[in-house]
This record gives sequence, structure tokens and C-alpha cells, in this order.
Amino acid sequence: MKALFVSIALLLGIGTTQAAPLLYDMGTEKSRVWEGFTPVTTQSVYTETAGYGWQTAEGLKALVRAYTEPVENQGRGTTEHPPIWTNPITEDTHVGDRENAFLVKATPGEVEVYVVCGSSERTRGQYYDFTVSVGGQEQRVQIEAGQYFRSLRFRAKATAEPLAIRFSPRSKFLVNAIMVWSPADSARVEKEIIKPFEEWTYRLPPEEWAKWQELPGPEPGPMPPVSAADEKRGFLVWSRHYLECIFPNTRPRPEELNPELRLFATPGEYEPATFTVHPLRDLSDAKVTVTALGPIPAARVDVRRVRYMLARPNYRVTYHYQVVPDILERFDRLDLKAGENARFWLTVHVPENTPAGTYTGKAIFECSGGKAEVPIRISVLPFQLQEDETKIYGIYYRHPYDEMARATDDVSREYYRRKADLEHRDMVAHGTRNVVLSVPSTAADAEGNFKVDWDLMAAKIELWRKHGFRGPIVTSISCGAVYYKYMKESPGSHLHAVKDPPPEFARELTALVKYIEGERRKRGWPEFLYYPIDEPGTHPASVRFMVTVLKACKEAGVRTYVTADPTHEQFAPMRPYVDVWCTQPFAPDRQTILADMKARNVEYWCYPNHVNGENNHTPVAGARMTYGFGFWRSGFRTLIPWIYSSSTGDPFNYLDGPSMDFFNRSEPDGTPIPVAMWEAYREGYDDYRYIYTLRQLIAQAKRSPRPAAKKAAAEAEKELQFVWDSIRVQAKYKHDDLWTPTEFDVNRWLIAQQILAVRQALK
Repeated sequence: MKALFVSIALLLGIGTTQAAPLLYDMGTEKSRVWEGFTPVTTQSVYTETAGYGWQTAEGLKALVRAYTEPVENQGRGTTEHPPIWTNPITEDTHVGDRENAFLVKATPGEVEVYVVCGSSERTRGQYYDFTVSVGGQEQRVQIEAGQYFRSLRFRAKATAEPLAIRFSPRSKFLVNAIMVWSPADSARVEKEIIKPFEEWTYRLPPEEWAKWQELPGPEPGPMPPVSAADEKRGFLVWSRHYLECIFPNTRPRPEELNPELRLFATPGEYEPATFTVHPLRDLSDAKVTVTALGPIPAARVDVRRVRYMLARPNYRVTYHYQVVPDILERFDRLDLKAGENARFWLTVHVPENTPAGTYTGKAIFECSGGKAEVPIRISVLPFQLQEDETKIYGIYYRHPYDEMARATDDVSREYYRRKADLEHRDMVAHGTRNVVLSVPSTAADAEGNFKVDWDLMAAKIELWRKHGFRGPIVTSISCGAVYYKYMKESPGSHLHAVKDPPPEFARELTALVKYIEGERRKRGWPEFLYYPIDEPGTHPASVRFMVTVLKACKEAGVRTYVTADPTHEQFAPMRPYVDVWCTQPFAPDRQTILADMKARNVEYWCYPNHVNGENNHTPVAGARMTYGFGFWRSGFRTLIPWIYSSSTGDPFNYLDGPSMDFFNRSEPDGTPIPVAMWEAYREGYDDYRYIYTLRQLIAQAKRSPRPAAKKAAAEAEKELQFVWDSIRVQAKYKHDDLWTPTEFDVNRWLIAQQILAVRQALK
């Protein structure tokens, strides 16, 4: 860092007569200051003598949080990376709740302005929404809670009057630093200040980044012959099945060049297709547009680009990363780098009233090198898919309403309300209609009373019902709070530090469950599955404690839910008290769970985190198999992975924090941003709906008196058995021993053809 600071000192003209950029670091009197910057406090009001400062100190305060060292995780008993790493600029922030301006006396003429907005302090329940304007330009900034930064750039004209960088909050504004310089200094400022600052802030500190090593990706393959036309326009257009990951350096095969995208779907169904541009040189101003596909309007084709991310190979791994395709983000125009693939993900949503038929259209790619048209052909089938009401597609969820309850201003409250609604809509569109909820409570007071925010729970269930979610509701309860009351310590992560509590603990836990259950019944809510502890360990103290806890819940006359693998013999003492086993793999096998469910009325659910991004961001084909054909074959009732979205620190930096961020992201206004595996969930869900639709038709045809219908049912059963037998059953479907991507579609098409045949025979 010494060399960096020396170069900044030279840039700033220290010891020379050269005019220096104007650099301001917001903080407090005790804050660290980035070398060469002028410190600014909330009391630094503009004066002609100083030549810089706030227009007013009213409504300003400082947020300070420095993360410069590893931190102790008491729950896990480990030392871990902090949620983000901070530097002198990002560790402190000025926050304002009313309009204000930072004034700078700059040399008259053209200037460039760079503003850093964000906070290292996570402020739960706060949504920062404000506009920054310089001259006639303005940019809107929206940041949820903090631990995220945005850099804004402006060009303006300085005059004899102070240049005003104005902040207009809808809720509150944030600012960490402001930089002003003349265009003549741009190259030096970019090289000596902006580039080092952004690499530190948006990636990792230099000393930390030096420890990380990139793991090699798959072999890119040979480059195909390049035609003269492609060479002239500077890019290749190719397509590979969306279930196959395309990495930045993956090269197309000759047969994949200049493709036609072909797909089939039913009315109401979503169906993806992708194409990729491989730039032969740097290209600018790239965009993609689509035409209508017959009666399917262009507006029903969602166009996104696949964003490459630096991701850990596993949830808590440090110092190793891979470059992986992950986020599917909206875009306007892009600059493409030579040799780095740009993959475009198209999702067609067929309107419910679309008549059967085959329709065509095209995607149009344009850039500085030229343009290419990618033909699209879609066959719309003459039936709609049915829902199996006995199966549940659920997901763990960090509910925005919990943040809404903490919010102190209307803008923040509305943001979290809207975010929750958008995410519920997104879940429904992907086949998910169940989320895990919680009833946080205190331990009983001296009079034996518990404190619960029932209004908050009621709001969550109202939203649940609005979007047609289905129960039962897995409901976590405050078992830890009751334990702490009697033991004065935490049981630790996975109960690693648990001790045997006194008998009063179990009695109070039973009373808590009875209290919650009584309120649930009074309000007419769906059944709760009581979820007292997450992923208990297999050691004896943990199992003894779980038996105590589960028995206490059962005493209240409710059903219990446990996230544990029943194939572990250590959990055998818990078996009589578990109503729902939720396991990570599809284990035990189908025959075992069907027999157990029949004998004891127990249920088996699965939380397949291996295809959620916790372990790997690339098993897209495994996600589709898990959610469709694999789920059908397993005999399990429910899929309920952890989690819709998980973030620590910057949600778009997967290397900061003690664990990796994963699954869906959010746009600044709270709109969900999907990842490729989330789209594969929907494809698996649709696979299952094709299967279920055919099975319902087969049952109907078997009851028909018509010989043709019975014959069609027999043929359909034979074909469905063929698909069943071709599934290579696994506890976890990830990468290995799966069907090829084409086989997924062939098997779905085979089922679709049988649906058509049985429907025809039933007419």
C-alpha cells in the first residue's frame, strides 16, 4: 500500500505546482482518512476559506463500522472473515434525512465528479432511496440496509460559484466520498485512485485478494473455423442447451453455429432458450431485441444476459474461487470483451389463451460490429398442465416483512412490502407455493406469559393466501430463547454446546407451543409444523436434547418437523416423536419411505441444498432432475431447499463474508433477479406437471368404456414406465450420471405425445 500512497501523493501534486484533484473522505473526527483525501465531518459546513463543505449540518449524522480483521463466530466457535472488508473511505458514511448539498470550490471549467454512496454498517429495516444531482444530471440510488456501495459519475461545468453535489432523499441518503477533477487529469485519477479503490471495494483488499486462487474451469475446446463474414463483423453466434453451463472461454462446436432456437410449451407455461455471442474482438453497444412469435407478443419474451461471478466452490470455502455463469440480469446495452462469451437467456411465457400451432420469430443481436438474426420456432400444444395438490414445492425464506416491522419511515416500509409481494409472485411463477415462517417469541415472564407479534404473523399469512400458497406451514419457534432462560448460554450451532436442561425447560416449551397453536386455531390459519431446532448434531447430548424438545412439542398435540437424515442410526431415539423428516438427499430410498409413511403416517420432505448454490453454482441440469423426474421417482412429498436468497455483505460479491452468497438476487428496487438454477427449478416443476397430467389422463382413460381409450392408456403407461426405468436414481442429482440435456426434452416430448394421444382417444 505504501507504493499506492506515494503514487497518490505524486498525483495530488505534493511538492509540485501541479493543480490537484479535489478529494473528500466523509467520516468523523476520529476516522481514518484515505491518503491524500481531505477529511470531512458532519459539522464541516461550507466556507469560502475552506472551499468545501456541507450546505447545512442539519439532519446529518455519521455511520461508522470498520471491518479490517477476522471476527469470532461464537455460535460456530470459529474465526471467520467479516461480512465485508472496509477501507478508510467505505468504513464511515454521512447519512442525511433531508435535502442537502456538498459544495466544492473548483477551478472554473469542465470537471468530472465521482461520488461513492454506501455504508459498511448494516441498518436493518432501512432502505436508502435518494437522488444525487450535479448540474443538470441526476442519478437515483437505492440501497437496502447497507454493506453495499455504488459509484456515480458525472460531468459538469464549474463556475465562479461553488459546484453543488446535491442529495435529495426520499427516505435517507448516504455518501462516503466525493472526488472532483479536470478532464486533463482523468487518466491519472483513473489509474492511481479510482482503479485501486474499486478493486478494493468491489472485490477484496489487495492483501486478501492475493491469497485467493482461481480453480481451473472445464477445457474450452478447440475454436471452430471462422467464416469471412463472421471475421468481418467480429463475432460468432452459437447455441448450446440451457442446461449446459457456458463459461467465459467456452468455444462453440461447428454444429452449434448460426442456430435456430426450437422449443415447445403449453398455454401458460414458461420455456427458456439461450444463444451465445463469442466476440472475436472488443465490441461495444451490444443489444438484443426479439420479435413476436406468432400470437405470442414480444413483451412475453424476457431477455436477460448471463452474468459471470467469482464464486466459491463450496459454501464456507475461502481462498479458492471459480468463474461461473450465475445471475440472469436485465440489461440495456453491453460492451463485450474479445474472447469472452456473452450468453443471452430468453424466457418465453405463453399466454393462457394461445391457440395450438407452430409459430416463428427471431432474436436480433446488434453491436458495433454488425448484426445477426437468430430464428426462433415454438410449438404450442393444445392442453394445459395440471397441478398435483398432494405435492409441495416450498423454500426457506428470509421474509421482507421482518425488515418492514423494523422500518422507521414510510418509504422503507413500502419497499419491504413491495419486495415481499414481488418475491411471492416470482415464487408462484416458478411453481413454489410454500415458505418457511417463524413465530419469534420471548421466554415466559414471571406470570407465565409469552410475547409474540401476532400482527406481523397475520400479515405474512395474508400475503401467503393472496398468492395461493398451500400448507402446512413449517414454523420455527423460539426454542433457543427458552433454553437460554434456564441455561444462561446458547446451545450452539447444530447443538454442539448443548447441555441437558432442567425439567422446567420442557414444561415451558410445551406451554409455548400450546399458546401458539391456540392462536393459530383461533385465527383459522393453516396447520403449523413445529420446527424447534435446525439440523441437530448426531452426538449423544444433541440427540437427548432433541428427544426432550420433540416430546415437549408433541405434548401440545401438534406435528413436529426435523431437519435431519433418518438414515443416521444416532437419530433412532427421535423417531417416535418426528412427524416430518426433512433430509438433504433423497434418503431413505423410495420403498423404505413409502412403507414408513403407510405404517406410521410420517412424511418425508427434502431440502436439496446441493442444487441451490450452497455448494456449487453450476449444477443446472441436476436442479432440473431434482425438481422433476428425480422428485417423481423419489416418493418424497415435498421439496423445500435453503434458501430463496442468502447474502452476507455485498450481495454481488460472493467472496466477502464468512460464507458465500447464493441463489436469487434483487434489483435496487427489490425486483427479483433469478439465477440459472432457479429457472431450472421451474423446468423440473414443469416436467413433473407433464408427468402428473399424463397420469391423470391414464386414470381417466382406464375408467372409460371405450376400447380405444383403454388401449391408449395402456400404451401411455408403457411409455411412462420406459421413462421411469431410464432414471438413474441418486440421493443427490448434481453433475454425474445424469441424462444429457437433450434427453430431458426428449422424455418430456414423449410424455407430451402420450398426453395428446390419450386426449384424442377420450374425445
